[in-house]
Amino acid sequence: KCEQERDNVTVKHMMGAFIPQCDEEGHYRPLQCHPSTGYCWCVNSTGQKIEGTNTPPGTKTPNCEAPDHPKTKCEQERDNVTVKHMIGAFIPQCDEEGHYRPLQCHPSTGYCWCVNSTGQKIEGTNTPPGTKTPNCEAPGKTVAL
Repeated sequence: KCEQERDNVTVKHMMGAFIPQCDEEGHYRPLQCHPSTGYCWCVNSTGQKIEGTNTPPGTKTPNCEAPDHPKTKCEQERDNVTVKHMIGAFIPQCDEEGHYRPLQCHPSTGYCWCVNSTGQKIEGTNTPPGTKTPNCEAPGKTVAL
């Protein structure tokens, strides 16, 4: 199937079209990359994209032989903003496991606030630029910058 799909695209000479990467036996390679866009992703044995493995250009390609984990909501939001190069946009801060860091700060505005595990702002924790950041371990208290 991989070779048929690849040959179909190649025969039609479709500029910029994605051409599937096949191995020596004609099966889909687990890692697929689109040379025109720079995006890479993992696929299963039938060539279907594995959800959460899409990586933007210039970032580390996913390990499709042993994927770490699908991207978390925080990682997806961060990568979505990063790839769009939206100047001044807030970029969520994720920890090593991909969870939202409790303290979030917007570098362009200087505001900081606490979030819960789903990334929702905790009411009353917003602090303006130049003031102490909120103590997200004990919301309502602040800590020195």
